[in-house]
Amino acid sequence: MLEAIRKHAQGWLAKVILGLIALTFALFGLDTYMQGDRSGGAIAKVGELDISREALAEEVRAQTDRMREAMGPAFDPAVSETREFRQQVLDSMVERFALLQEAQKLKLAAPDSHLAMTLAQIPAFQQDGKFSRERYETVLKQNGRTPAQFENELRQAFMLETMASPVALASFPSREVLASLVKLVAQQREIAWVDLPAASVAAEIKITPADIERSYQANKADFTEPEQIQAEYVVLDLATVAANIAISEQQINEYYAAQSAQFGQPEQRSASHILIAADKSAAPTVRAKARAEAESLYQILQKSPARFAELAREKSQDPGSAEQGGSLGSFARGMMVKPFEDAVFAMKPGEIRGPVESDFGYHVIRLDGIQAAKTAPLAEVRASVIEALRKQQAQKQFAELAETFGNLVYENADSLQAAADAVKSPIRKSGWMSAKAPQPPFDNKALSEALFNSDGIKNKQNTEAIEVQPGVLVAARVSAYQPARLKPLAEVAALIETRLRTEESAKLLADKGKALIDELRKGEEPVLGWSVFSVVGRQPGDILDPAGAKAVFRARTDKLPAYVGFARPGGNYRIVRITRVIDAVNADPMLANSIESGVMQAQQRADLQAMAGLARAAQKVEIKADAVEGR
Repeated sequence: MLEAIRKHAQGWLAKVILGLIALTFALFGLDTYMQGDRSGGAIAKVGELDISREALAEEVRAQTDRMREAMGPAFDPAVSETREFRQQVLDSMVERFALLQEAQKLKLAAPDSHLAMTLAQIPAFQQDGKFSRERYETVLKQNGRTPAQFENELRQAFMLETMASPVALASFPSREVLASLVKLVAQQREIAWVDLPAASVAAEIKITPADIERSYQANKADFTEPEQIQAEYVVLDLATVAANIAISEQQINEYYAAQSAQFGQPEQRSASHILIAADKSAAPTVRAKARAEAESLYQILQKSPARFAELAREKSQDPGSAEQGGSLGSFARGMMVKPFEDAVFAMKPGEIRGPVESDFGYHVIRLDGIQAAKTAPLAEVRASVIEALRKQQAQKQFAELAETFGNLVYENADSLQAAADAVKSPIRKSGWMSAKAPQPPFDNKALSEALFNSDGIKNKQNTEAIEVQPGVLVAARVSAYQPARLKPLAEVAALIETRLRTEESAKLLADKGKALIDELRKGEEPVLGWSVFSVVGRQPGDILDPAGAKAVFRARTDKLPAYVGFARPGGNYRIVRITRVIDAVNADPMLANSIESGVMQAQQRADLQAMAGLARAAQKVEIKADAVEGR
């Protein structure tokens, strides 16, 4: 049990809670919203709670940042600028507000003991393996939060999780549905095919200048270049500041002497235990019985210490360690519950002690070994010492430079030169870019908005110093501007003609293919050069692209041969003849497990959405007509 608890504390729980510290909370960063509308500009009301335009903007920024991080280069900033995206974000906020108010009605409040236990288990808040109030407050301050905000968010997370867990755990797929899905997914079909080349209809395509003119007039937006700018910019980077700091030998030696503890390994002890479980809330008689059993085991081991592993496997109620003869491996202070830890660190190697009482029951403990604390020699940690010293000094220098940088870009609004000289960073130049396709670092929303607004373009003055990522400040100004431009017809005529020919070719080929398929279905056999037979599955490949695989496996096969047609990526049209359906005899276990997992996740999502919908329906929801307009 102790082993399981230790792994749990260092695993998903710690990661989830550390995720909550981030500036962009993925699920539960609701403190700003739950305090109501402080700006006086409510755009929506959910029960007793208001949502402000500022709160919606913050959530849109947070979700945009998460998408950018998750998708990397594939992320399109234009997606998060759409009205539809803002509407989705607002809907999710409304549902969360409704769920929280339902949780409040059900009195699903997080106990103080739960909150204290959660905080104590977060590694980021620990010093020497133990919760540190000072470190806790420092970490939160660095992330722009207060203890009251963070603890409120943890309570709200507990409420939402308590609401959602029963619904998610109650979702499970039908065995019959799973079996049918596995059968369908594993199914194969025997096919032959023939391609109708685009060249076969090329002579029928006639594109006139009037056709090109009509297409041009109807699709001017497609041929309009958006307004573009070039920018000058200066970057103040904490990493660059740190890299340029020289560290002396005296500083290295002094830091190593003062911080030697952090460059070593604290004393660790390896121990084994036998646990007789008895919850701290159990009746006194239950705990007394557990204690008596532990005492009996202790007396046996006093006479026969060699039986420890044997008795642990037979009697211990901690499944994680019982199979290992009671072994818990090695651990330092702060990794076990206090009564257990205090006993272990007061014992001698080979000593057996018990019963030791904890919240989990009674333990009989054997100390298996001691690994003394040790400090790494300076030569091994020299690089770490230098890095730590540079970071330490860079933070101070960066703060001073940032203030100077910010003042100079403001005071010298028409030039970045003074700011660049002060922070010893060159003035850089961007290429031409539009608001919808900004280049780094202008893919930062705040910086992009500052550059592409009408004042920035007209006056070409410096933006303020904007933090585009932690430790990186950028100030910029527009250096050149091109207004939006509709390309003249002569410039795009060839492109329009190619597009029209492609569209007409696809239509003619589809018509020709469908006519041939009708003949084939009537039993007629036009002269076609069919390929050799192949067996294909649903997975796209050389023979079937995704659209082709979908078409072939959607085709009705109650009467064979069956025929289906679809356009190919290169412009050809493929007619497929299906001659046989092959069902899998034995389903692949990995495939079955994958399908079961997917179906379960889909059901959980649907059930959770339904629960959120019911919670929303139970609240009076008012949303202003212009709630998602603008930025």
